[in-house]
Amino acid sequence: MTVYRFTIPGKPYAKRRPRAGYSPKLGRSITFNAPGNAEAEVSVAHYAGQAIPAPIEGPVRVQIVAVFEIPKSWSKKRQREALGTLHTSKPDFDNLCKNLCDGMNRIAWRDDSQVADVRTVKIWGERNETLVEVGPCPRAFSGWQQNDYRDLRDRIVGDEATDE
Repeated sequence: MTVYRFTIPGKPYAKRRPRAGYSPKLGRSITFNAPGNAEAEVSVAHYAGQAIPAPIEGPVRVQIVAVFEIPKSWSKKRQREALGTLHTSKPDFDNLCKNLCDGMNRIAWRDDSQVADVRTVKIWGERNETLVEVGPCPRAFSGWQQNDYRDLRDRIVGDEATDE
């Protein structure tokens, strides 16, 4: 099972929402991609294309570590304490994933619907960069029985969950 790893230098980019506006020429409202989204996807595609020779078939696992540079304005003590700790401010992790998954379409996989397992971690570090690991998803869930699912559900949502 081959796993591919690559690093995207620069500040991790979170995909922005599409924008809407009115077109007097068309006489109706239109939506368009937010500025920066296309450039970010091209950057992801560039680095992914260098690391991944062909699209992966079947379910895919993606692991992302978004590293944010510690602000220089913070005290030296605060900078030391923050190094390697979790980054809990914006951008949201799901928008980071959207940008990366859309950028890897047709490079790491045929379509991002193949992505079945994603883990994203945001941390403080010495420099801005995004570390990505992509590979086939192990079929750990393939032999599950109905009771296994219920046990997992009960562990996640608690024993009070009932079937309706």
